[in-house]
Amino acid sequence: MNNSKENAWNFASLFLFFALVAGTGYLLEAGNKDITSLSTTDLIILTLAIYRVTRVVVFEKIFKYFRDLVKANNRVYFMRTLCYIITCPWCAGVWIALIMVVFFFLVPYGKLLVYLMALSGVASFFVMLSNYLGLSVYEKEKTRSDKN
Repeated sequence: MNNSKENAWNFASLFLFFALVAGTGYLLEAGNKDITSLSTTDLIILTLAIYRVTRVVVFEKIFKYFRDLVKANNRVYFMRTLCYIITCPWCAGVWIALIMVVFFFLVPYGKLLVYLMALSGVASFFVMLSNYLGLSVYEKEKTRSDKN
């Protein structure tokens, strides 16, 4: 019985997502905004913003309080579905993509948020790369010292 309620909420969230996509499509068309005419640069900017916001929601400390709050209340089926969405990078990424498209096309000054998140996404790549390189050098030095 519990599994069927959980599945119903999962289905409801899917239905809500598609309804929001349809509503966004309607608003884009009503505003004469064509998402298919995105330049390569705009597509890269949106992709980086979606990446960054997804990392914030799913992994980073700034959103931890909300994730923990949702996890603590996962006995409520809606909250369990929300928990799946905000703890899964693939699930969150789909919802965040929709949100970033809305900000990019429909919210006044929303492009500012998208650009800031994209810049933050580039910066996080550099941080991850430097961490990886630092760890790689450390491991090589440790291996070399263990052999001596």
